[in-house]
Amino acid sequence: MKFSIAIMLLLLIFSCSQKDQNSTSKKDSTIVAIDSVAVNIDSSKIENLKQEEIEYEGPKDGFYSKDYLEKHFKAKVYYQRKNREVSYYKIAIFKNKKQIQTFKIAPEAPFYNEDYINLTFEDANFDGKIDFLITKFVGMNFDEKYLYLYNDGIFIKKKNFDKIINPTVDAKNKQIVSEYHVGPTEYHREIYKWKKGKLIQIYSQVEGEDY
Repeated sequence: MKFSIAIMLLLLIFSCSQKDQNSTSKKDSTIVAIDSVAVNIDSSKIENLKQEEIEYEGPKDGFYSKDYLEKHFKAKVYYQRKNREVSYYKIAIFKNKKQIQTFKIAPEAPFYNEDYINLTFEDANFDGKIDFLITKFVGMNFDEKYLYLYNDGIFIKKKNFDKIINPTVDAKNKQIVSEYHVGPTEYHREIYKWKKGKLIQIYSQVEGEDY
């Protein structure tokens, strides 16, 4: 009888020990699983940060060009990207796929993307010939303006055109219109006409200057 009781006690102790081992094993498995999830989350965050950094970097440093097209003409603008800044340095003009002229762009404060410069081919002096207009956008206005009139197969820079602020070509009325703001409330509108090869101001209006 005593022997049977002893056997039962041994079986009970062994059973409890086995349960403790199983419980410890389950806890260890749970800890390993939690650690694995944490590692996966950290890895995912790192990959997302790397991807965001790559997307933020944008185009790589180097030398690039961008084309502006007209029916018979093309302007190819050359610029350099360095440290997330854009610096223009040359413009080549082509007519019917043949290069006819090159302009060097003077050193300037760098921009932060290539869309700050705009080039258009249009008849700016209304003589029936396509001219070439370069504008560089700074703030709310076109800060630098260069007009090249087409004459005898080449484009010739028109002096004093860069003094006109934010110019646009009004082909319908054959005039150059300047519209811009000074501060938040003061609005300026000026109109220029071509007379004997020169741009003459014929109209000026200012609104809001008393505020």
